[in-house]
Amino acid sequence: MTGHFALLDLPDTHIRALKLFLNRMSPNEYVWALTGSASLRLQGVDTPVHDLDIQADEKTVYIMEKQLAGFMKTPVHFWESTGMRSLDGKAVIDGVEIELLANIARRKPDGSWCTFTDFSHLVWVETHGLRIPLFPLEDELEAYEAMGRTDKVGLIRRAIQKACR
Repeated sequence: MTGHFALLDLPDTHIRALKLFLNRMSPNEYVWALTGSASLRLQGVDTPVHDLDIQADEKTVYIMEKQLAGFMKTPVHFWESTGMRSLDGKAVIDGVEIELLANIARRKPDGSWCTFTDFSHLVWVETHGLRIPLFPLEDELEAYEAMGRTDKVGLIRRAIQKACR
C-alpha cells in the first residue's frame, strides 16, 4: 500500500461529506475505496467531480447502508444493464450524492461475467487531514475502458504518462 498527498483538490462540500463518511466507515476497520472522478482527481486527473463513488465488498456495502441510514436516498439493491451489474445504493450528505457500490462486474463478449475489483493493492492519498483509500490509476483505466468511457480513458492515460516522467 503506497501513499502520497493529493495532486488535485476536491470541492469543499465533497471534503466535508467524505470526512463524515470516514468517521462512520474507517478504512482501518472496513475495506473500501473511493473510486470514480473523485479518485481520479485526487490522483492528478483534471476532471470535474459531481459525486463520491465508494466501492466495497458485498458485506461492507450493507454495513455502509446501515451507518448512513439517515442519509440514504436509495437502498442498496441489485442493478444490471446489458454490459454491467453491481449492488448499488445512494446516500446524500450535505447535498453531495454518495454512490455505494459492490460486486461490480462486466459482461464479456462470450456472455459470462468478470470482475476487475482488487482491494489488495490500494493506494492511499492524504488531503485535508484525511487518509483515503483509492484504486490505482491503472485499475481505474481498466474500469473506464470496460465501461467504454473514452473521454476519461484519455485523461487517465495522460495522467499516468505524466506521473512516469
